[in-house]
Amino acid sequence: MSTPGFHNPEIFEVLPNARLSRTARDVLDILTARQEPGGTVRIRQKEIAARLGITQAAVSRAMGQLKDRGLIEGRQRQGTVLIHPLLAAYESAAHMINHLRNPATFVWPLNFASDRIRPPRHSDPRSDTDFDPDPDGGDRAPTPSARPTLHLVG
Repeated sequence: MSTPGFHNPEIFEVLPNARLSRTARDVLDILTARQEPGGTVRIRQKEIAARLGITQAAVSRAMGQLKDRGLIEGRQRQGTVLIHPLLAAYESAAHMINHLRNPATFVWPLNFASDRIRPPRHSDPRSDTDFDPDPDGGDRAPTPSARPTLHLVG
């Protein structure tokens, strides 16, 4: 299994439009840091709660908010989460394009305004902190040479 290193940069420009709570954003950060190529994450809510130092009920509420916005898929088996294909990490830009064009890939709609870019909130408490969503390591993703075109469904 290879390490996912390519993210669709344009989707992260509209992510502030989802207006996630601080906890939901921290949970999403952990999920994106722990994902396999294509967006599958094998992690339990109990592990996320321990990593963030919060209750499992708070993680459950944050996961519910991520599902409501369409950022994660809710019909997964216990301990497995699927990140939206437009937010998922891939081995390369070609891998992402092939995955998104595959008829077997289900691209569900995002449930927030994605037609305009809203800057992040100035009061984001994670800015200027040393919060690391994946303290076990992980390599920095290489910068892609060409930016793929973003196509949102819904």
